[in-house]
Amino acid sequence: MNLKIKLLAKVVLFGTLIFAITLLNNCKKNIQNPQVVRDTVKITHDSLITVHDTTTTHDTTGHDRSLIAISLIGLRSDSGFAYKVGYDLPVIGDSNGSPTASTLRLFENGVELGPAHSVHHDIRAFGLGQFSHWGNTLLFSSSDNTNPLSNGRKYAYKLK
Repeated sequence: MNLKIKLLAKVVLFGTLIFAITLLNNCKKNIQNPQVVRDTVKITHDSLITVHDTTTTHDTTGHDRSLIAISLIGLRSDSGFAYKVGYDLPVIGDSNGSPTASTLRLFENGVELGPAHSVHHDIRAFGLGQFSHWGNTLLFSSSDNTNPLSNGRKYAYKLK
């Protein structure tokens, strides 16, 4: 009887492991040659900046108003160096059928992060500013793999 229970426990554990692997592979993307793109943009406010259309507008000081600040409220670790934004983005990004559909550009203290469309495993394992706008969420890492909740930096995005 004890042997049957141990065997059943192993089968359940193995089944759970297979299920978890299958679930994690569902967000897998094709590996691409990463190319880091850097650009500087000024972020003018801590609060959310709203965009009414896709054209770039400027406030009275001449700063780019098309950047949308990312709220760190609800931001959570997604294992490794990856962090997931805790709310839905207003635009749908990449998917299995369209792995490079997103036009989102991500900024850390005004410096553009990348590469975009990164494989989720690579964001978790290597970080270094890689990100993925997958569906209506954003998975990203800071430029130096520090925790975005405590590194004091501001994160923002813009849509091309």
